[in-house]
Amino acid sequence: YDWDVANEALDGDGKYRNSVFFRELGEGFIAEAFQLAHQADPDAKLYYNDFGIEGIGTKSTATLELVAELVESGVPIHGIGIQSH
Repeated sequence: YDWDVANEALDGDGKYRNSVFFRELGEGFIAEAFQLAHQADPDAKLYYNDFGIEGIGTKSTATLELVAELVESGVPIHGIGIQSH
């Protein structure tokens, strides 16, 4: 199985979207979501998913940096999903 754990967390300028998760839990909400998903299903592949990141730009760079930082800190992220619909 695989899960899209976090979806569209960054806006077009590469900053966190003003979502209820960000407002209530702060920047750590993505790491916490991945940790909880891993606890719930340790064998699942876990993905960060977003749109507008298929080319080189502000949002794609921010997404890659965010995921790399999380992975380096031990957050179980297995890949990035790219929406293109």
